[in-house]
Amino acid sequence: MWIFTRYVVWEVVKFFLAGLVVLTLLVTVGMGVKEGLSKGLPPMVMLRTMPFMVPEMLGITLPVAMLYSVCTVFGRMAGTNEIVALKSLGISPMAAISPVLVLAVFLSLVTVGIYEVAAVWCRPAVQRVVVESIEDIAYGMLQANRSFQTDGLSVTVKRVDDRRLVKPTISITSRGNEPSLTLSAEEAELRADFDERVLNIYCRNGEVDVEGQVRISFHDTQKYAVPFQEPQRLVHRSWMATREIPKHVRELQQSLAQQQDRLGDRIAAGETPSEAEWHQLEQLRWRIARLRTEPFRRWSNGFTSLCFVLIGAPVAMMRRNADIVATFFVCFLPILVVYYPLLMLSETLANSGTLPPWSFWLGNVVLVAPGLILLRRVVRY
Repeated sequence: MWIFTRYVVWEVVKFFLAGLVVLTLLVTVGMGVKEGLSKGLPPMVMLRTMPFMVPEMLGITLPVAMLYSVCTVFGRMAGTNEIVALKSLGISPMAAISPVLVLAVFLSLVTVGIYEVAAVWCRPAVQRVVVESIEDIAYGMLQANRSFQTDGLSVTVKRVDDRRLVKPTISITSRGNEPSLTLSAEEAELRADFDERVLNIYCRNGEVDVEGQVRISFHDTQKYAVPFQEPQRLVHRSWMATREIPKHVRELQQSLAQQQDRLGDRIAAGETPSEAEWHQLEQLRWRIARLRTEPFRRWSNGFTSLCFVLIGAPVAMMRRNADIVATFFVCFLPILVVYYPLLMLSETLANSGTLPPWSFWLGNVVLVAPGLILLRRVVRY
């Protein structure tokens, strides 16, 4: 029996890994290019960010690859009457399905861990790569659109010749005691200094306008430094480890209580709170609801692999057809039509506070219930 179990698991793992590599590569490249284009990133910067996107993409591709592998293996076994042969020997089909279910549970736990890695490491790493590539991003945007803007800096040019900016107009906003500047030059060049964390601007033969009051002409090379914006880790549910969420919920609840007290005092004093104050109150409630649902979202999405196996394995056995593509789409089409829309609906309602946080599991229940019924039928008949 051990030999048979090892055979089934190996076949599933083999097709799972093949499907996972192809799917993850396609999804990562597609999402990476889409995200890069939306931010105006040059191709080399896109390539640098893609490895950090892989863990997040695995959360999407792992369940689909698992569904593909069980449809392939059990569909082929049923099509070649291996399942019938098992039953004729008095061996339950659960002997083939059980080890795959154990594998699916393990992969589900791994997926939950991947969501944690994506939150605390991958997203900050992508942000850091983008910040440290500011020079390449600036030149890419200037070549494409002849303009570039970031916090504290705005640049427009007539054209870009290699690394030379022709007829640039550069605006630098005020920082602390330093005044705002507007530079007009014959040519300029951008150089990032990562040790000093500044973007140096070298201007030649131009004029500088200091806060619209003083104009100074220069014919030599002038250097101006604009500090990098240090990458800040966002206070967002997708950027937090699960263990950090309760702390932020408590902080937001304190802010909510303070805002409610302020509004209550104003109403008691006969004043009418502004629409902005009511909006701030609703935003705090919404953020609290989103944070509370995040652990449920990660665990329910993580266990999608197990749910897909519970649907894919019995359907593949019942079809008794070695056509892998047909079997896969027979399983995946209902998932696409029912599971994912239900997942988005439950997320919307849970985030708004209409449904409790555990409602994220509704999509999983919708898959598991018919899966168990089909599995029981396969085992019995």
